Amino acid sequence: MLSIPNVEKGGGGVRMRRTILHVIYSLYRGGAERLIETQILGSDRRRFEYIVCSITGGDDMIDRIASTGARVYLLGKRNRGDLTAVTKLASVIRSEKVDLLHLHNSPGMFWGTLGQIMSGSGAPVLRTEHSPYRPETVPWLYRHLYPLLTARAGRIICVSGRVRSSFAAAFPALASKYVEIPNGIRLADFEKLPPRAECRAQFELPGGVKLIGSVGRLTPVKNQKLLIEALVLVRRAVPDAHLAIVGDGELHASLASYAEVHGVGECVSIITETPRIENFYGAIDVFCLSSDSEGMPLTLLEALASGVAIVSTDVGGIPDVIEDGKTGRLVPKGSTEALAGRIVELLKDPARAAELAASGRAMVRERFSAEKMVAATEAVYEELLANRPR
Repeated sequence: MLSIPNVEKGGGGVRMRRTILHVIYSLYRGGAERLIETQILGSDRRRFEYIVCSITGGDDMIDRIASTGARVYLLGKRNRGDLTAVTKLASVIRSEKVDLLHLHNSPGMFWGTLGQIMSGSGAPVLRTEHSPYRPETVPWLYRHLYPLLTARAGRIICVSGRVRSSFAAAFPALASKYVEIPNGIRLADFEKLPPRAECRAQFELPGGVKLIGSVGRLTPVKNQKLLIEALVLVRRAVPDAHLAIVGDGELHASLASYAEVHGVGECVSIITETPRIENFYGAIDVFCLSSDSEGMPLTLLEALASGVAIVSTDVGGIPDVIEDGKTGRLVPKGSTEALAGRIVELLKDPARAAELAASGRAMVRERFSAEKMVAATEAVYEELLANRPR
């Protein structure tokens, strides 16, 4: 077990702050991991201190989380049958005198709850579900233990109304535990972006083209193949259209090949690393999500906050953000023709795209700030900690 220290814990005597332990499967860059970072950065550090525990490992999010002042533990789980993660986590809970566990998604639920039980600490449990309930994607063991382990949680945060309703419908006896707290972003990061030409140059993207952009892990559920198929149709109406995708993952090589097979290899850029994602939004004309399932993607909120017009599949919590025809355009999942049609519509009508973008930006500023998310989450912390002695 690897601990990455960054700040010294207070000495003896009464601790004035409560220690919150976030448990997540890994610290690779994804929406849940970035939400943990946002929560810590915006939190009242006079009341809370943070530890983040990755069941497996991670990449640059380890350093990003550590730079917030949180202590980071990597449990190094090696395979499905490696139960040492439970004993390691229980040791962290005891040694760090954790006051509350905040567990993320099904892996966090499983390993975090078992660690809490083994630790014997009695620390209350809060959970966050970041995506709608899809039983076919959940391992058999997690799925069958879900009601039993969830009964030990005081509250389960759902990042959108659609996420909450999917779990409440699947587990009606637990419905009273689910609360909705929408994702939030640090709006100031997206207020003043460099000029478009400068943003494109940063990512080595062509200047004189209509640029479609997308951000997300390169995995089947994000369905970037649909975007590539749509690009073929888009280029028939907008010959200078180009697609740029920021992300990395298991489909990296196959997506590049897929673009070549469809004759648009030279018109697709796949960008695997970017320290300044906000500048990518400043480079593009239209932002697209082609996912088959989502909770409430941060990338969607970021694109809206950056003033970019949106075309997205109508899945998960996305309709809680995008009102079709007012703050963006929605299309049925899996429909190449519908996705291409809406992209063409906005690329050919910049005034309409700007109108949607302005409406979307105003909506995000009003509803999806990091400050609102952090305050709501801290209120749940206080609720669950109210009956736990200091």
